Amino acid sequence: MINSVRNTVMFLLNKDNRGYLAPSEYDFFAKQAQLEIFEGYFDDYSRAVFSQNNRKKALSYGDSVMHIQNKIDIFSTSGTLTYTDVGAPSVGGEDDYFNIPADFYKLINVTYGGKVVQEVAKHKFEMLMDSNLTAPTTAFPVYKREGNKIFARPLSIYYTAATPQGAETPLKMNYVRKPVDPHWGYNTIGGDPVYNPDSSVNFELPPSDETELVIKICGYAGLNIREKDVVAITQQMENQDFQKENL
Repeated sequence: MINSVRNTVMFLLNKDNRGYLAPSEYDFFAKQAQLEIFEGYFDDYSRAVFSQNNRKKALSYGDSVMHIQNKIDIFSTSGTLTYTDVGAPSVGGEDDYFNIPADFYKLINVTYGGKVVQEVAKHKFEMLMDSNLTAPTTAFPVYKREGNKIFARPLSIYYTAATPQGAETPLKMNYVRKPVDPHWGYNTIGGDPVYNPDSSVNFELPPSDETELVIKICGYAGLNIREKDVVAITQQMENQDFQKENL
């Protein structure tokens, strides 16, 4: 899809006499377009759930909630959180933390030993330790999140993370990751870039979003078009390819 989207974009730009779009520019616009569509899934999902709860949406093949959820599920993943020891004491200090993965976008949950760890507000985090009745245990652990760091309690979780036996599975995070940046790879032949699928990184969005990708990339390139224009141009290009194949 990375190449078909570019072909359509270049065709539209040339047709409108907008000039040439360099591969690096296309990559930048493609990244922004994919991210914008991806982030829109969550607003679309919220609206779809609201409509379905008000019985304004169909089920089965017309179930827009499931349709959008399937798109988001492509980016659902899990990973072990990396433990960082900041020293003094060497293990289990109150300032020690776990690193959130670099590709993190939206949290689903955090688990420890197969149990879901409860997230608490920052102002309540230390208060829980002041009473034996509310103090976290390994059976009922808690955490707070600050930026790209997770602080867990009880502190014994850090000891588990520091031991060879538990180093791989102290805290795990289930989350929605960011999409991988697309890249149109190419080889230079006769001074012109020619598509190279082996060095390319495809879009992670489903094919149903191809038209929207074209529209947004063209928008970034300064060309205002409507969806029906893209559909017409795409059909025209497919017909041209079919005629070439049957010559």
